Amino acid sequence: MRQHDQVAGPSLQNGWANGADHIPTLDIAGLLRAFWHGKWVILFTMALTITLAGYYAFRIATPQYVAMATLQMGTTGDPTGRTPQQPESDEAALNTKIALVTSDAVLTDVIAELGLLSDPELNRYLSPQSPLSLRNLRTQARHILAGTTAQTPDRAAIHEKTIQNLRGQLTVTRRPDTYILQISARSSDPDKAALLANTTAALYLAQTQALQAQTQAEAEIWLQSQVATLRDQLDTQEMQIAALVATAQLQQDGGLDALSAQVLATDQDLIAAQNTLTTLENATDNSTARNRAEIGQIRDKISTIADLKDRLSTQLAAQSAGLAELHQLQLQTDATRQLYQTFLERLQENRMQQGLSTPSAQRIAPASGGAYIGPRKMLILMIAAMLGGTLGVMLVVIRRTTHKGIVDARSLRDATGLPVLAQFSTSALKRLRKGRNAFPLPPQSEVSQTAYALSTALALVTRTKPAQVILSTSSIGAEGKAAHALFLAHALAQAGKHVVVLGADDHDRQFRALIGNADVKGAEIHSSALGADILIMPGISDQHQPLNADDLADRLDMLREHYDHIIIDGPPVLHGPLAKLFASHADAILYAVGWSKTPRDILLRGLEALEDVGCPATGLILSKVHLRKMRKLSSDPCVSLLHTAQPV
Repeated sequence: MRQHDQVAGPSLQNGWANGADHIPTLDIAGLLRAFWHGKWVILFTMALTITLAGYYAFRIATPQYVAMATLQMGTTGDPTGRTPQQPESDEAALNTKIALVTSDAVLTDVIAELGLLSDPELNRYLSPQSPLSLRNLRTQARHILAGTTAQTPDRAAIHEKTIQNLRGQLTVTRRPDTYILQISARSSDPDKAALLANTTAALYLAQTQALQAQTQAEAEIWLQSQVATLRDQLDTQEMQIAALVATAQLQQDGGLDALSAQVLATDQDLIAAQNTLTTLENATDNSTARNRAEIGQIRDKISTIADLKDRLSTQLAAQSAGLAELHQLQLQTDATRQLYQTFLERLQENRMQQGLSTPSAQRIAPASGGAYIGPRKMLILMIAAMLGGTLGVMLVVIRRTTHKGIVDARSLRDATGLPVLAQFSTSALKRLRKGRNAFPLPPQSEVSQTAYALSTALALVTRTKPAQVILSTSSIGAEGKAAHALFLAHALAQAGKHVVVLGADDHDRQFRALIGNADVKGAEIHSSALGADILIMPGISDQHQPLNADDLADRLDMLREHYDHIIIDGPPVLHGPLAKLFASHADAILYAVGWSKTPRDILLRGLEALEDVGCPATGLILSKVHLRKMRKLSSDPCVSLLHTAQPV
């Protein structure tokens, strides 16, 4: 068995180095070799996926065609040059127009125009569903999870679903930095795709024109009401101005200035008269009759001037207030007149636009016959080939990584630490099916050469202590251990040795086929074809007279005296303790391992069971080797150069 060194864990100094040493290297050559040996699996999966993809692309998939109609958003200006228009440059406004193309209103008109409710491509309720279709299975699963039952859709639901399907077949895009709108329609019929694109574009234009006309009509009504209101308001204000002028007898600004000058002159006259009166009253001869008469006249004059001043001041105040009110009314009238003129011009422009019928968008390129867009058959086949190749590689890798058996002698030696003495192919073991006619072996045959190589390898391994008692066993049954014992006995007999073969496994049919159906337990039979004696040991499976260890030792001691080699076909190690009992009396133990069959854990468990009783196996025999498959599964680059008879 393998020797395990007791080593301490990595230190801080060499921990990183030891960790790096434990990282397995990627065997690129072995990986490529595995892919090469699994090329037929990879090619088969590629052919399978390509066939399925081709059948889908050429037989099942419905061809799709696309047609595109082109529109220009915005319009040219008014031909008269009076109402120029510019396309809307706001990104949100442009996106809004794009969304309006596939709005429910436009699509409803398209469905009604083309009668799409009776089209199975868009109204899928018209097509009967297969119970095993993906759509039907998905619907049933949804109802099961939701706990609901399927209900027959009404006309509104069918119409809504048709709108959704139609919207899914329409694509609206805008060329970058332009006002060009492209409406693309997909369908299984090229003419139908063009019809869908053109109808959608035409009805979108009709919808926008109708909305534009409705907007203009509503604007005209509103403008007319505003113009009428402002006209009435303007007339009212002008009447108020005329009434104010007539009632207050307002003067112009020049008359008001003259009135102000009169008030100022009257005030100056009043001051002069008051000064004169003061002078006369302060005169020395103010007591004369003349002075008194002058003072009386001056006082009368002052009274007259004061009355005139009051009258002129009152008139000036009234004229000033009336003139201010007149100015305010004139300002309001001017503002109303400007609004009236503005709304009147808007009304005239709106009427002119209605007469010109200028649309907000126009079609510049109608859709022609649809172009084929899918399915892209060559791309599907290429993807299928890639997927098939990937699947094949995965299968090869999975088969290689999940394989639990031993596939070559080098792997067997690395797993156990024991030499591999020989490798027997499946064709060599099939010779034993002939029964009594299997022996003697042809001298130049593969099985004969392998048997000679086994005897030679055993002699080399046991050259320090020649093996007289040889046990042939395995972990489990049907590993070819009996055939190995017979082949080794035949090779030793051909070398002139006196050999006896002990059949100690009741479940092995090789000896029964060789000696016939007679009850020969305990009897010694000489096989001239084999060149050796055959002894079927009694008591192996007899519950009343089980095999005794002392009796076995006595029998083997007796046979040692008469034979050069005693080859025991023992039972499997993991089937009971008898194999360990025979191993304790054997000089050499040949352990059979089924090629690509015996699990590694089962093999190691059987070898450990022999080591537990102090009887390790001498060598291993790789049995039932399929050389062609071994070259595919093995990672040993030299396996193609080795013959199955060569020991490793």
